[in-house]
Amino acid sequence: MLDREERRLVYEHAYLPEHMPDYVEAVSGAEAHLLDDYLCFERRNHLIFIGYPLKNKSHDTQKGYESACERFRPATVAIIAPEIWLPAQTYEAQPEDCYYRLNLPLASIDPEVAYMVRRADREIKVNPGSFGKEHKGLVKGFISGHRMSQEQTEIYKGIPRYMKRSSSTILLEARKEDDLVAFNIVDMGSADYAFYLFNIRSPKVSVPGASDLLFHEMVRLAQAEGKKALNLGLGIHPGVRRFKEKWGAKPFLTHASALVTRKPLE
Repeated sequence: MLDREERRLVYEHAYLPEHMPDYVEAVSGAEAHLLDDYLCFERRNHLIFIGYPLKNKSHDTQKGYESACERFRPATVAIIAPEIWLPAQTYEAQPEDCYYRLNLPLASIDPEVAYMVRRADREIKVNPGSFGKEHKGLVKGFISGHRMSQEQTEIYKGIPRYMKRSSSTILLEARKEDDLVAFNIVDMGSADYAFYLFNIRSPKVSVPGASDLLFHEMVRLAQAEGKKALNLGLGIHPGVRRFKEKWGAKPFLTHASALVTRKPLE
């Protein structure tokens, strides 16, 4: 469990979504701990190790991992890090990816993107909202309508818990009259970064450019709060990457992940 000073330090230096304790605890059910500049999350015999140091970028990630395993003695460990240093036969790996970052303030917008923002603005209104039954329904529909891993499914199922416990999240919703068209969830808890975490759209009410208008408003809010950048999360697949890149976002950190099954230390 993080004490008050540790929590302050984490939110001061967070630059990844996985550095946000409220987010990871809500979607994983694990408890956050800070060990020598590394965050990890422990639940029963499972450990989530975030191999991106908060302050010292030249820190020894392998040493941090070994220290965490020595302390918590987990049976399984999920690692995310810029690279996996373990022997290939000792873990299950997932495809590599990259985090995308959009530096702020935003200097300019591509003319085609600006057109889509204006077009959507004629049909829908974007305002902050509160997570409720409508939003939960869209999340359930999103889960049932997409092929996702069990881990990804649990993340989306954890959205209501996350919205309930976090005081730094903003829900931006786009409505066409009374109909909910789409919504974004952005976390403003970090000193320097805003985190674009979720974009959920209605399968029944579609407005061209709705996601662009939501994104534009998210950028405006992040700039108003003095954020230096937006972390847009992973590339995931070509469609998602194209959306992020058309706004000017660029990959800035590699992402590798692994599941390690290990014999707990005696």
